[in-house]
Amino acid sequence: MSRSFLRSPPVIIAAAAAGILAFFFTNGFFIENLTRSLIIFILAPSAIIFANTRRLWFLHSFRWLLYFSRHLLLSLTIFILGGLLSYELLHLVPSPVGFVLHLIILPVSSLIYWAPLLVKCAFHKPREYSDKMAYFSITSALFFIYHQAAFLYYDGAPTLGFMIAGLTVMLITLLYLFIAWHQSEKQIDRPTVEGYVRSVPKQRNS
Repeated sequence: MSRSFLRSPPVIIAAAAAGILAFFFTNGFFIENLTRSLIIFILAPSAIIFANTRRLWFLHSFRWLLYFSRHLLLSLTIFILGGLLSYELLHLVPSPVGFVLHLIILPVSSLIYWAPLLVKCAFHKPREYSDKMAYFSITSALFFIYHQAAFLYYDGAPTLGFMIAGLTVMLITLLYLFIAWHQSEKQIDRPTVEGYVRSVPKQRNS
């Protein structure tokens, strides 16, 4: 299996989708958990990847997502608050109003969450992999801790399938980040490292 194949976004998305479907059939809240997971872990990252390939970031209507991709703490906060708010509105507001609000807030907050990890733009400096790893590690930990705490509050574990699906996608994404980071470290910037390999002669003052 080639390394370029492992780094292919369609392969990652297909593997994540297979894991999601495998876990969902053991959960009673199939439709609700499936819808939320498809939005957050499949549709949102796929939309950003599509925007990268089509270079849609040159359009001013998409520049707002570039702004959030440069602010990790803000993206993290909006994703957490958006996820919590959309879930509460889904259950507290009578249907179909709550469901519509859920489908508006959740996709927007999901796009903001994935932006620092996936956005690639010609006029936008990419994030360092160390920043991506720190951002992704914190969000993954908070995602797991929240659901473990929520299981104590709710009767049973209504979002168990969603949690398992999310952790599956996050583990795959973590593997992808490690591979991409490893590949980027192999690219040697010769002008930068020349002084570490041999002495660079000093220029004489005229």
